[in-house]
Amino acid sequence: MMKAKMMSLCMMFVLLLASLLPIHVSAADYPANPITKTGYTLDFQEEFDGTTLDTNKWLPYYLPHWATPTDRELGAKARYTIANGVLQERIDADTPAWNPTYDSTVKISSIQTYEKDNWHKFNGSMPNNHHEADFNGYSTMYGYFEMRAKNANVGGGGHQAWWMVGTQDTSSASANPEIDIVETFFSKPNTWRIAGYGWGDPNFLSNWTLYEDPVPSGDQSSEYHIYGMEWTPTQLNFYYDNQLYKTINDAPNMPMGMILGIYTDAGSGVHNNVWPKTWSVDYVRVWKKNGGYPTPYYRIKNHQTGLYMHTNNLTGNVEYGNVPATDYSSQWSKETTEGYTRYKNRSTGQYMHVENLNGNVQYGTVPATYWSSQWTEEAVSGYTRIKNRWKGTYMHTEDNTGFVQYGTVPTTYWTSQWTFEPAS
Repeated sequence: MMKAKMMSLCMMFVLLLASLLPIHVSAADYPANPITKTGYTLDFQEEFDGTTLDTNKWLPYYLPHWATPTDRELGAKARYTIANGVLQERIDADTPAWNPTYDSTVKISSIQTYEKDNWHKFNGSMPNNHHEADFNGYSTMYGYFEMRAKNANVGGGGHQAWWMVGTQDTSSASANPEIDIVETFFSKPNTWRIAGYGWGDPNFLSNWTLYEDPVPSGDQSSEYHIYGMEWTPTQLNFYYDNQLYKTINDAPNMPMGMILGIYTDAGSGVHNNVWPKTWSVDYVRVWKKNGGYPTPYYRIKNHQTGLYMHTNNLTGNVEYGNVPATDYSSQWSKETTEGYTRYKNRSTGQYMHVENLNGNVQYGTVPATYWSSQWTEEAVSGYTRIKNRWKGTYMHTEDNTGFVQYGTVPTTYWTSQWTFEPAS
């Protein structure tokens, strides 16, 4: 009997002690997923353990190249804490606007995995204010992206966001696509807003595509929930607590970097006077599908002639003509090297280049490091101009020779404008 009483007292003490300890997860929270994912390999992992940000993965500033050096250290610098395995980003009453000259009163606390001058030029008249050191803590193409988070519970104008921006266009145009995995407004606490836009990338959405609907269950601003996105070469599939929520039937085909932040006074409305405004992120993870994703192939069509690039006649020079869509000689894949694109022919397995300087675009076995085989894509009026890194000139069909040429052709000439059509 005495033994039973002692055990009962011990149990009561344990329960009392447990009630006094800080609780990270409530009964209504959706539990964290395991790190292992069947059929996938973990590629990026941020659990926010410890008390400091891993600056090998994250830059604790928001697009600092657009801000003045003074604004960089004031409004563009993130305010956050890391404790108990959670990142909590916040905006305080005294947080200044990050870029008052070109983004009005917008206030931000944000971190990002990538940084480069001219990255994400959302305002066409905005100059690159100063040079920032290149940073690539993590950028990637395709995969399963997952975050466990609890949204702000402050009301008024503002939102929290986990989003991605492409990294391929390194020019001042920065025509890189955007995916908003999470962009949820404070004023709509039980909706989940997702979106995508090409920003001039002719191979992704030419208009904003977005969904803003109630979540199937739970309270996002008082509970932790899991937000996932599987990015394939052709689709973006979004998941809420591991259940398919929405699909966008298009996808970027270039590496992208991640941005994670909280905002007020942007398109989500003017702030109220509830401070601080915070949201909490338990983890961010990215997995790669074992075996990868099917390689996307494209047929490259000239605006002027309406004909397609091909290697059907095995001349060593890229030709254009009427080639069946099923003919592998007219299908090309893209590979990214040093931030530039290489085009690989499906039939020959060889790459476009200008190594021999014969006036035509050739194809062959050229090392990936050769600038003659590296290209950038520039958007113009819904089409793409393809510029060689080495010569700085563009693919065109101006002389109507049947061979794809390269040279200095005006931007408006249809002969230097191309579309990329998905091939089966």
